[in-house]
Amino acid sequence: MANWWYNRISIHLKKPMVIIGFLLLITNVNAQQNLVPNSGFDSVYNKCPNLPFTLYNQKKWCPIATPDVFYYCSSSVSNGIPQNSIGYQYPLSDSIYVGIGVSRSFNVVREFITVKMTEKLEENKMYCGEFYVSLCDECSYAISSLGMYFSTDSVCGSNNLKIDKSQIQNDSLNIITDKQNWVKISGSFVANGGEQFLTIGNFYNDNFTEKHSIKVSNSSYDVAYYYIDNVSVYACDSPLEAQPQDTTFVFIPNVFSPNQDGENDLWQVTANKVTSLNVQVFNRWGEQVYKTNLANTEEPTNFNPAWDGYTPTGKTVPEGTYFYIVQYTLPNGEVKVEKGHLTLIR
Repeated sequence: MANWWYNRISIHLKKPMVIIGFLLLITNVNAQQNLVPNSGFDSVYNKCPNLPFTLYNQKKWCPIATPDVFYYCSSSVSNGIPQNSIGYQYPLSDSIYVGIGVSRSFNVVREFITVKMTEKLEENKMYCGEFYVSLCDECSYAISSLGMYFSTDSVCGSNNLKIDKSQIQNDSLNIITDKQNWVKISGSFVANGGEQFLTIGNFYNDNFTEKHSIKVSNSSYDVAYYYIDNVSVYACDSPLEAQPQDTTFVFIPNVFSPNQDGENDLWQVTANKVTSLNVQVFNRWGEQVYKTNLANTEEPTNFNPAWDGYTPTGKTVPEGTYFYIVQYTLPNGEVKVEKGHLTLIR
């Protein structure tokens, strides 16, 4: 994508942000053993490069198409920090970030970045993943469909990469238009086991992505292009593994793909040692597409209701974001309510 950005440069008076809370987050992630090598891209090069400006000759990270690298020591303003050809942004940490084109007004090859993690993921273990993005100043489009895909085999060097789902996906209603700050995309999933390669990008088809694109400026660049920094994958506290069976807990997934491929086909709520569980799912127009109401007044028990992506009348619901309300009763009679969004990917 490096050949896009040699036209006009607009200066924005942004300043680097110092966020104490984020430093605490990084400490916690490191304590959890981040499985992403070179997670801030700051060891991409042995020395400051002149050319090319794309993510080649890299350490650890591999480009798909031509993602760009931005760095303080650049001899060209095209890939400089904080000023570059497409905007003005400081790194979230250290001295480098990368950028990928994820959607344009016409059909072109998208850009991705991929890396081999330091360990293979363990079967039935829950992992947390996150990365930070910021929309370029010169971009005239923004999207929501950014995510993290985990695979057992490498996709490095792939052309026209096509993946029909990602395990961690940004909320499709959360169109990321922020050009000033870094926005976190995060989620969790249960590994099948053996996944060792992480890929970041837009995995939605062009038609679906276009539905979630908006004009955000009068720029001549008809593109959605995001800076990326600080990528993390680490084992998180999974009730499937970390919680003893006599402990009360409720686990609610945030993504599933009911495409009948035998993987993640059900959205299943796990409620352990509760006396009642009520689950409702609504589409964006407020229509209820799933409901279950379970109770055991004699003693606390375990409930594992699952939604298969169909309405009560047997109709397939479309791909997109849905809203859930999960209400449950603790053994002491206290009623808890959890609300949030889940993403359905076909």
